[in-house]
Amino acid sequence: MPLPIIALALTAFALGTAELVPNGLLPLISDDLGVSVSRAGWVTTSFALGAMIGGPLVAAATMRLPRKPLVIGLTLVFMAANVLTAATGPLLVVSASRALAGAMLGSFLGIAITIASSLVAHSRRATAIAVVFTGFTVSNVIGVPIGNIMGRAAGWEAAFWVVSALALVGAVAMWMLLPGSTAGSEGRPEDRGFGVLRSGALWAAFLAIALSYGGLFVVYTYIAPYLTTVTGVSADSLTWLLLLFGAGLIGGNALGGRYADRSVTRTVVVILGALTVSLLALGALGSVLPAVLVLLVLLGGAGFGMVPPLQSYVLHLVGSSSVLVSALAAASFNSGVALGSAVGGIVLDQSSAYPALAAVGAGMTLLGLSVFLLTHRRHTTRQTSTDHTTAGHPAAADPVTADPVAQHV
Repeated sequence: MPLPIIALALTAFALGTAELVPNGLLPLISDDLGVSVSRAGWVTTSFALGAMIGGPLVAAATMRLPRKPLVIGLTLVFMAANVLTAATGPLLVVSASRALAGAMLGSFLGIAITIASSLVAHSRRATAIAVVFTGFTVSNVIGVPIGNIMGRAAGWEAAFWVVSALALVGAVAMWMLLPGSTAGSEGRPEDRGFGVLRSGALWAAFLAIALSYGGLFVVYTYIAPYLTTVTGVSADSLTWLLLLFGAGLIGGNALGGRYADRSVTRTVVVILGALTVSLLALGALGSVLPAVLVLLVLLGGAGFGMVPPLQSYVLHLVGSSSVLVSALAAASFNSGVALGSAVGGIVLDQSSAYPALAAVGAGMTLLGLSVFLLTHRRHTTRQTSTDHTTAGHPAAADPVTADPVAQHV
């Protein structure tokens, strides 16, 4: 794999670490800032909101800029935002800096995908994109536990100093390794227009992503107090338990991509069904440590296993690799993080019952699956009607069905 793509993956590792490292440190953040655990959850929610809203806005505003200086600039702003978080302050300042960092992540992802695709032959584009996403995935297995160890040893702020340092390394690596010819979108007409956003099916798919992913984060945002309160594990054991979740997400991400090549629809249904069942099981067996150990792996696998097939489905719907659509897909996942963490905070404020989080999360994921199935059925019906109407006129065929991979959807 070309070294420039490795540089992108390294930067993605830093950004992915920053997104989820607060979850294991939430009790420490709550105590240090003098707020409740539910209010401290805004440290996660604000990051997701920044990625959800700011990411697509930045991507749309910068589509014509040269991509190499753009991704480096985004990474440096991300680093500065994490320095501000590490410097601490009231919850409002910490949340604002986290929102800025989230906006940089949301826009970086869409641009990094297009750069990676342009650096390899067409037959290796999927592999190149997978390597970039691997940076995000591995961050949850290595970066998040290391951040938690640092945070518990030297204060939660230390985790964000580590993230800032990783971002600087990523920026330097991209400056040294990315070719200067990574241009903007002037040669990619699909990236210039907003016409693809007129698709109702596309926005329904974004909603399905947000609800499905949000179901996981109703629980995962508060996983540290969940495990200490319900399961009864010690705070020192949290890092190692989160490694189980990380191991599950690596396996789930790989399997989700592999089976999505065969059938996107079946893969989404199986994974979201497994996530729903796993969340319900956690609510019922949360006090049984052996069961929780298994369920953490399943939650990580199902939660992150949905990412490749749902991203593939969105791209099949629009029939292009638009930076804007990629950024909006990333925003949809992050809106799920924001929605899930906010809903989880409301549940805790109203009941203080951690097992209730699992039931609410399962319901949200099941709703996301329902939206996906309705969207797919409506799109398939319309596509069949279009195919019949345009029979004998190949030039009028829908670009989505013209894609051989999309035929598996």
